[in-house]
Amino acid sequence: MRDLTELVCSLRWGKLRSSALWDTILQPDSKMARLFDLVSEQKAGTEEAAAAALYGSSNALIQLRSLKNKLKERLLGVIFLLDFQEPGYTDREKAHFECNKRWATAMTLLSKKIRLSGIEQLEQLLRHAQHFEFTELSINALYHLRLHFGTISGDPQKYALYRDMYKACQSVWMKENEVEELYTDLISRYVGSRAPQKDIAKQAEAYYSQIEPYLAECPSFRLQLCGRLLQLLVFSSRNDYRAMADRCEDAIAFFREKPYESHLPMQAFYYQLVVSCVQLRDFGRGQAVIRQNTAIYEAGTFNWFKVQELYFLLALHTQHYDDAYDTCEMVLQTGGLDRQPAQILEMWKIYEAYVQLLARIGRVDRLPARKFRPAKFLNEIPVFSRDKRGMNIPVLIVQILFDMVEKRYDTCIERVEAIEKYSTRYLKKDGHFRSNCFLKMLVQIPEAAFHREAASRKAGRYLEQLGEMPLEIANQPHEIEIIPYEDLWAMILDTLPDQRARHHKKAEIQA
Repeated sequence: MRDLTELVCSLRWGKLRSSALWDTILQPDSKMARLFDLVSEQKAGTEEAAAAALYGSSNALIQLRSLKNKLKERLLGVIFLLDFQEPGYTDREKAHFECNKRWATAMTLLSKKIRLSGIEQLEQLLRHAQHFEFTELSINALYHLRLHFGTISGDPQKYALYRDMYKACQSVWMKENEVEELYTDLISRYVGSRAPQKDIAKQAEAYYSQIEPYLAECPSFRLQLCGRLLQLLVFSSRNDYRAMADRCEDAIAFFREKPYESHLPMQAFYYQLVVSCVQLRDFGRGQAVIRQNTAIYEAGTFNWFKVQELYFLLALHTQHYDDAYDTCEMVLQTGGLDRQPAQILEMWKIYEAYVQLLARIGRVDRLPARKFRPAKFLNEIPVFSRDKRGMNIPVLIVQILFDMVEKRYDTCIERVEAIEKYSTRYLKKDGHFRSNCFLKMLVQIPEAAFHREAASRKAGRYLEQLGEMPLEIANQPHEIEIIPYEDLWAMILDTLPDQRARHHKKAEIQA
């Protein structure tokens, strides 16, 4: 149901639904109309639920899938009837829709040999596409205009004009593609994994030196967006977050000077600015950036969930635990989370586990609405459970911490044995230094028979090593260390008893 849910819930159908035309699109009280209502009201999360509501049986999946496909095709056929001029869309978003609609109209007219109207549409499209820097649309329009005035209309002046414009536009388009490809090549490694990337710093620097001249000579929207994001990868791979914050400010100023409004670059660079604040533990600045720019992030969208992640992490890294708890609860209750890519949904499942832990040990003044269930938790994060050098690290940590807090010491000992093997197999590189230190600290707890003072003493040298590699210079993705390990260690020590857990034979022998 995800494809249909995305189509129904992500677009604004309200104005079209209130018109008389809607009844010709979906016949009132038909199963197709009822399915649309079920999905838009989020009452059909699964195919089985939708089948039960429409056909009286959760087994009527064949009929449902046929109906679902028909509804999807019907909705796709009327996309151009939607009103994208409503408040909430930026100038550039509105223009992009209108330009694409005009392009489709022009191609339809030209295919039917209605040339005068078709060429008129292309010339109007070209003016808008150039103003809003839609390079690919400009090239498409120029291709047909050049061809028309060179081979059909026989207008040498217009032919020469559009030919030269086409060549200039093509040059920009090729640079845009090169920059976008280099940026995508680097960022694609982080989509399903948060593991440190080998040689990313050298490659980012090499790619940036390749495209740096383009940034100086070409103000193109897409080129500048991808090029400046690639530049940020250079600074983040060096752990130079102060310089990264400065480059974000430069990029924001650049895009503010454009003669139109677009939220996309603002969302991207404000996001990266807050990433810098997280690494520098600058809660005040990060909080201010997010609150001052709330309007550019539409609730329930991909970028909105990503910026909420940063606010959540920023609150945890600065010990604003109540803020972190409230943010997590708000996000989990926000519609649209289940329609996001798996890595977004799973990240919030992991964050939920951590706020449940904070509530359990009394670090937040809240009562969890749900109980943490370790077995169910692992089933809810299949992607990151496989990310052995990335997000599986905080997953392992929160599991063992719950065992300690709940005094499931035998289970805890078994997990520690598994963690020792895990560290040996997966955490060998410099980018895992802090995580490796913390896991070794956790190993000391059962070896100290879960005795607070003994565990603190045995883990002392690893705590010192953490201090020698502070978070802001550690070569690891910011998502890995959800709560700074120094803070997490202090929390877990507070939960340990003052006496050895002698009734656990294995722990007593190891102690």
